[in-house]
Amino acid sequence: MEIKPCPFCGGRAVLEKGHRAFIDAKTARVAFVRCTVCNARSGREKLSDYGCTSSSNDANMKVIAAWNRRVNDGD
Repeated sequence: MEIKPCPFCGGRAVLEKGHRAFIDAKTARVAFVRCTVCNARSGREKLSDYGCTSSSNDANMKVIAAWNRRVNDGD
């Protein structure tokens, strides 16, 4: 799935995964989209919620879809 440019600055956005999110009093592995220019970020999806490792395609698709949504999409 293609990742749209940043809605704030138009910069290139990338899918990232990290260990640093502190969720439910534990460090969790998460996926999110981040702008490489202004560092804006999407919401995070905890990868363990999908029963997979860092390659969880469902989590990846969910954060990309959220990042790609725009107000004028009609959704």
